[in-house]
Amino acid sequence: MTSLTQRIQNPRGFWLVISILLLFQFCLGLYSAQKLSVTHDEYWHLPVGLLGWKTGRFDYDRLNPPLIRSWSALPLLFTSARTGNPEHSSDPADYGDAFLKANPKQDHHYYVLGRTMILILATASGLLLAIWARELFGAPAACLAVFLWTMSPNILANAALGTQDLAIAGFFLATVYCGWKFALQDSWKWALITGAVLGLAQITKYTAILLVPILILQWFLLRIKNPEIKTETAKKTILARWGALFLVSCLVLNAGYLFQGSFQPIRDYQFHSSELKILNQLPKALQSIPLPLPQDYLLGFDLQRYIMQQSHPTYLDMEWRLTGFRSYYVYTLIYKLPHGIQLLLILAAFQWIKLRRTTLLSLRLLGVLLTPVLLLVGIASLSNNQLGLRYILPVMPFLFLLIAPLAELIDREKHKALTVAIIVAVLSLPFSLRFAPDHLAYFNELSGGPENGSFHLIDSNIDWGQDLYRLKAYLEEHPVDNPGLAYFGTIPPSTLGTAYRVPPELHPEPGTYAISASLLQGRPYSIRKMDGSRHNLGTDALGYFRFFEPTERLGYSIDVYELTPEDVYRWQNAVNQARMGLMPSR
Repeated sequence: MTSLTQRIQNPRGFWLVISILLLFQFCLGLYSAQKLSVTHDEYWHLPVGLLGWKTGRFDYDRLNPPLIRSWSALPLLFTSARTGNPEHSSDPADYGDAFLKANPKQDHHYYVLGRTMILILATASGLLLAIWARELFGAPAACLAVFLWTMSPNILANAALGTQDLAIAGFFLATVYCGWKFALQDSWKWALITGAVLGLAQITKYTAILLVPILILQWFLLRIKNPEIKTETAKKTILARWGALFLVSCLVLNAGYLFQGSFQPIRDYQFHSSELKILNQLPKALQSIPLPLPQDYLLGFDLQRYIMQQSHPTYLDMEWRLTGFRSYYVYTLIYKLPHGIQLLLILAAFQWIKLRRTTLLSLRLLGVLLTPVLLLVGIASLSNNQLGLRYILPVMPFLFLLIAPLAELIDREKHKALTVAIIVAVLSLPFSLRFAPDHLAYFNELSGGPENGSFHLIDSNIDWGQDLYRLKAYLEEHPVDNPGLAYFGTIPPSTLGTAYRVPPELHPEPGTYAISASLLQGRPYSIRKMDGSRHNLGTDALGYFRFFEPTERLGYSIDVYELTPEDVYRWQNAVNQARMGLMPSR
């Protein structure tokens, strides 16, 4: 162990280890990117990004800022990819339909190119994680942090998709790192860098608005009554640097939208969210104040906040609620974090408490690393719209940084039991990748694994439409006339090349059916019919399929059923018996 530590301490050995780990993650992610079908939101993200490049407009779908869509679509500019010239639509899936129609043979290749750009961001985020962890705790700790990053099925799942979730996790890490540098050095250089990175985060995902209070809290945590900070800076200079930070951030945000609609007066907007509606209630004299933000950013943020404030069906442990679960994300972490990481978090918590007075593990640093975790999980837990672990993915790098110092405590002579526990936990982590390429559907062993994940969580936690290609291969191998299909995804299932029908609602009929896991557990959804039109499924419309055992499971997100007349009779008999049991005796 000493020899290995010495090699890692050497810069050449250190970067060799980091490079091998990140290359492994990139290759495994590329394998997933090639194997999985286009996921739910991903279907329109890439086409909207390409539309942005072609038209310079950002109003096709305002629910997400443009940076990552544009980044993902960048390689498509060097191909023959076409947008299909869609009309402006309130349904973003229409942009995906137009893209699919315009590129019928190359669409998957183009989506893989877009996914590869996210994998590049995952590699860059891993490098930054290595740099910060080494500055904080040393080379062995940095290697452990990057090992956790590359062995996390949740990180890998999102790194292989053309969505914003992995990117915003990286920008959270980058912004807090730059803010840490700025707080310690208090220089113009780091004020400007932090502002630029904060601006990039704002045009990645609206969640980045939380970085503003995080940076301010971080500043006070690191500087107030800190004897290790020797420099005395005038208050005017400090305020000027903070002003420059926010000015640069605002400039980058506006530049990301090409300054379109910037500085429009409040009276030109009609907001709907509780946060921004207040502006419309200001006195008329103040309504002429220009807002220094792009129109599409403000309207998108307002729409996103309005949607998040509405009642939305949320599923947890076989129960549905319209107002969400305050414990949703706690249980999500319990079910979807590998047990090795959970054990390391417990060990790290004890060590932070035990060694909190040391220079290495100070309370100030603990506060810096915990603030994003607590703020993100806390706010997400209060939301009515809870759709998956991806909403709190930015907490992951900070959890890994909290664990990283354990690497410095590995010593078989001084800490024998602790060393064994750390090594066992670390060695177990590669096994969490054994479900490749199905990292999206990962659930740990005590939760029942991905086979039983849908009993706990659905939607992007396990079923985001990623297994349509598997269904196509299955139907080619097992031809069926007019099967029933209820697919939780936005890509038209008609691309399978097989005619299908909508399954009967609330009661079974004999036949072959393919049902997505989210719909199996009762999620209301508007599914695609064979002709491309929509059919609205109510809550638990297909829940009767839970009575039957699937004959085949395709990638953990689609179950195939072969229902016979005898199966239907068994269901009817069970329903009748249940009704008789509920009837009062006479």
